[in-house]
Amino acid sequence: MDNNDITLLAPSGDYHQLICYQKTVIVYDLTYWFCERYMERSKDRTVDQMVQAARSGKQNIVEGITDGAASKESELKLLKVAAGSLHELHEDYEDWLRSHQHPIWAKDSVEMKALWAVGKEHSDSEYFMQLARTRPPQTTANIARGMTEQAIYFLDRLIQSKVRQFVENGGLKEQMYRVRQQYRQQSGYYNKGSNGNNGMNGIN
Repeated sequence: MDNNDITLLAPSGDYHQLICYQKTVIVYDLTYWFCERYMERSKDRTVDQMVQAARSGKQNIVEGITDGAASKESELKLLKVAAGSLHELHEDYEDWLRSHQHPIWAKDSVEMKALWAVGKEHSDSEYFMQLARTRPPQTTANIARGMTEQAIYFLDRLIQSKVRQFVENGGLKEQMYRVRQQYRQQSGYYNKGSNGNNGMNGIN
């Protein structure tokens, strides 16, 4: 039997190509810059929490997709952790805007619609960093919040896709069972010891 005929572990995906990952890179860069420029780390514990939430949203996607080849359960768990971190960050931006008495862009607002349109065309961090450097803090906060929404949206779609794959194909144990069955079929395992009585000599 050719060993290449059976593959136990699926190859790890390239997370760099995932839209949700690209959005989280934007979110992290915007958040780090926003916190360094407009918030005082020594007086506000939220600074470290926001930066950590932004990092968690990004890094758990990396770890989840990388680990996904060996464990679909671990992959889903880490992706959900990433989503939770992004939701936390989204709330932090709303808190900042509200506490500083700035308007929060609604989903159907002209500004948010424009941001989603731009988000469809650009997934590079530098584009949004240039926007942040030329806008007032309340606009930057809304941009970062809006990009966090986009990251959550695409991450939720990825999670739903991974759940469907898990339901259809199972986890590593199920894959190992199928590979073992395939090996036995290809190696003629079920025919060994069979002389017309299926190897059941002495059993009437």
